[in-house]
Amino acid sequence: MTASHGHHGAETRRRGAGRLAARLGVSLGLLAWLVSRVEPGELAASFGAVPAGAAAAALALYLGSQLASSLRWFLLAGALGFGGAWRRYLGAYFAGMFFNLFLPTSIGGDVWKVFWLAGGEPRRLRAAATVLADRALGFAAMFLLGALAVTAADPGAAARFRWPLVGAAAAAAGLAVLAAAAPGLLRRLFPASAGRLQALEELARHPARVGAAFGLSLLLQGLCMGAVAVLGRGMGLAPPVAFYYAVFPLIALASLLPVSFNGIGVREGGFVFFLGIEGVPAGQALTLGLTFFGVQVAASLLGGLAYGVGLHGGRAGGAA
Repeated sequence: MTASHGHHGAETRRRGAGRLAARLGVSLGLLAWLVSRVEPGELAASFGAVPAGAAAAALALYLGSQLASSLRWFLLAGALGFGGAWRRYLGAYFAGMFFNLFLPTSIGGDVWKVFWLAGGEPRRLRAAATVLADRALGFAAMFLLGALAVTAADPGAAARFRWPLVGAAAAAAGLAVLAAAAPGLLRRLFPASAGRLQALEELARHPARVGAAFGLSLLLQGLCMGAVAVLGRGMGLAPPVAFYYAVFPLIALASLLPVSFNGIGVREGGFVFFLGIEGVPAGQALTLGLTFFGVQVAASLLGGLAYGVGLHGGRAGGAA
């Protein structure tokens, strides 16, 4: 390695460390600001009001959503010729949850899953297509459920979010249609990229599997958002169940902005903002956001355990 390459690598690491430090600073700053808005003792009292049964039920629902997620990924991978038992995909998916939460970037687990599934350079694009499709179907289902929840909610509960979410659901449907047509269109416009689009074209030739994967997306998103609703209702908060389904997609979307460490601070701020519109005190809203994050942490730690015991089947590429 030449001196210039070494200097470039060191510079890249410094920039990466600087971005990480900045995101951590944003997360800590946002959390400190949110806590400062709460009266002394209110936050502790709110945490004490979270029923253990509601927290356990929320964890069970969230784990159920991740089980469905692993099955969805298994179906998509099978459509592109990847083999292996569902048990190994389950282990790899849970390990990906752990890496998504504890690596500096929220997609670290997705990258790990690509390498695990591909096992080698020739299949990496195909593996990436399964992970991208997995994410895309999840977001489409989440916004569709959010839009349906808004239209089903009481007029005074979440009507102000109707058109943003209906628009988002329509956009998700439009993107799904575009995604199905895009490979063929891009192949004609950019013949040199044909090899990179082959995996997407193959997925489009398996409508039954993709349809089943979307059905699982609706199920898992319903369970995940249901976990938030169970916590909120268990705490005795006023908003109806449909409200949590309506606003969660907006909170999730905001938490993906690359300004904080894995959405920490932004996510909790979203809970405070949207629940505040419905008259929920900041301390209770912040408690709900932090408790749901605690549920995610607990599930991700189980993912780390799955990785530690080798539930994913060992080294990358073992699934195929």
